[in-house]
Amino acid sequence: MKDQTANKNSRRKFLVRTSAVSLISALPATSVWGACTVSGALSGGSKVNYDCTTIFLSNGRSPGFWRDADTKTQGDAIVDVFTYLQYYSCTRTCERTHLMSVIGTAKEIDIDLGKNENGNNVSINIKGALLDPGGIAYNLAAVYLNAEFGLYNIFPITLSSGDTINNGAELIKHLFQLDVLYDINNSNPGVSDEVYYGFTEGTTAYEATGSGC
Repeated sequence: MKDQTANKNSRRKFLVRTSAVSLISALPATSVWGACTVSGALSGGSKVNYDCTTIFLSNGRSPGFWRDADTKTQGDAIVDVFTYLQYYSCTRTCERTHLMSVIGTAKEIDIDLGKNENGNNVSINIKGALLDPGGIAYNLAAVYLNAEFGLYNIFPITLSSGDTINNGAELIKHLFQLDVLYDINNSNPGVSDEVYYGFTEGTTAYEATGSGC
């Protein structure tokens, strides 16, 4: 992760909520959350659209799980998340090993997040971010993997700006641009990462194919 996103004290400023918590309803009507859509963010723009699009993030797994999912995760941990593994018996170890390799490949990606507060281009490497605990990069890496492996199950997301978010890369790019624009963390001290990013210990119906097991 380049530039300021490597800072472990980076601000969390996202328009997200779990199914049980509405951050919007808890804030004053004059809050910047009323200007929560980044128009053209996916194509590099930063015009603010004064309509609010609520993005629900729930059912995800934490960065700690994803950090180890392709290396150290054994036994029930990965089986509890990827429920299709529960239906294998004799070949479960083989299927799990294949799934871990699929996750490892998914982590070997660089994603352009756009410009930071200083106008500098910022990118994230998913694997590298997960190896550096704390801060926005660490959490966005988990958001990306939760989206790509079907834990959030929220796509497509149509924003009031007219933009459509279709995958994990577009999602974390949008959330990063919200981070650049709004200082939500200072307005909501004590709100946990689990609430911001929907890290609520969910499961997924995703199945890794092509194992040959």
